[in-house]
Amino acid sequence: MTMAWVPDEDCETHEWRSAAGETIRFVTRIEAQQRFMPPVSLRTVAVPQTQGARFRGARHDERLVTLPVVFPGPTDGRDEIRRWARALDPVKGEGTLTVVQGAHPGRQLVCAYEAGLDEFAEEFAMLGLGTLAFHAADPYWQDATEHSDTATVDSTTRTWFPFPPLVLGASDVFAELTLTNDGDVDAWPIVTAYGPGTDLTATNETTGQSWTLTGDVQLDITPVVVDHRPGHKSVTYKDESLFGRLTDTSVLWPIVPGVNRISIGFASADTNSSVSFTWRNRWLSA
Repeated sequence: MTMAWVPDEDCETHEWRSAAGETIRFVTRIEAQQRFMPPVSLRTVAVPQTQGARFRGARHDERLVTLPVVFPGPTDGRDEIRRWARALDPVKGEGTLTVVQGAHPGRQLVCAYEAGLDEFAEEFAMLGLGTLAFHAADPYWQDATEHSDTATVDSTTRTWFPFPPLVLGASDVFAELTLTNDGDVDAWPIVTAYGPGTDLTATNETTGQSWTLTGDVQLDITPVVVDHRPGHKSVTYKDESLFGRLTDTSVLWPIVPGVNRISIGFASADTNSSVSFTWRNRWLSA
């Protein structure tokens, strides 16, 4: 007989994966909270000698997602409850909460377990009813799969000449990519560059933001990695930080919702050279 707490294809189901790779799938009952919009903070300013205030802006705050779930029972499922406790332990760091069966399967939330098992009451022998709470410092859901695009020196369909007439040497690269963010909010790419090449520049022409990595990118099986993600912002090569080689005006920019036109400059490149962008679309809700 199938245990009531074991998900099947007719159940709305979420999966938790810990930082250590431990996974739990649980039946999700109705009355979940904060899956559809993160909390917001509004900024207003009072105007002298007038009523009310003026709107100045807003921000999305961290969120607490609560999922009513079916727990294993305290008799036949006691060992499984213990496994849940080990996998959910937030001391190990953040994990991912993924929609497996539901309206948007595959969407993930990076978060940490906050509460639920600590209040588990052993009311029924075969199952338990309770609510798991997950704290997301980054309030946005993201795609489980990555999107990517790559520019190379022989990508003739992507060759871009910013102004005519322009005379290029054989070793110069001017390339353009169109990156589309179908999500609700900014997405942050990871850029992977293989040399040879010099003075790598990546510009989001849609926002006007740009960065330049001065100096050489060597011909090597190990790439230079430029991570735009907040909390991760870095430029590395073989565990060495190259962040100091970014120009003072450099900005590790986002891919904004919609179509983004990206231009790439990479001098002294050849057919071994390539620049790749990888990102995940992010969403307000799951």
